Amino acid sequence: MFQQPQWIERAMRSMGKVVTWRILVTITNFIGGWLASGNPWVGLGVVSFALVVNSILYYFHERAWNRLDWGKQPNPQPEV
Repeated sequence: MFQQPQWIERAMRSMGKVVTWRILVTITNFIGGWLASGNPWVGLGVVSFALVVNSILYYFHERAWNRLDWGKQPNPQPEV
């Protein structure tokens, strides 16, 4: 299942994806917590917890997916 791929996504690319994804999800978590409770401080509490825990989980999830060849196609003209 885990194979050595022909290409590797570098850790900094994965980290960049973590940051941009977390910005989007943080905004939606805040709004969702606020709307569900009617209290913006509850929304902030939801965001605080989710920001740390989910960022860590996403990073390792992304790195695991990077090791799988499933759904990838080799570049017919690799860059030199």
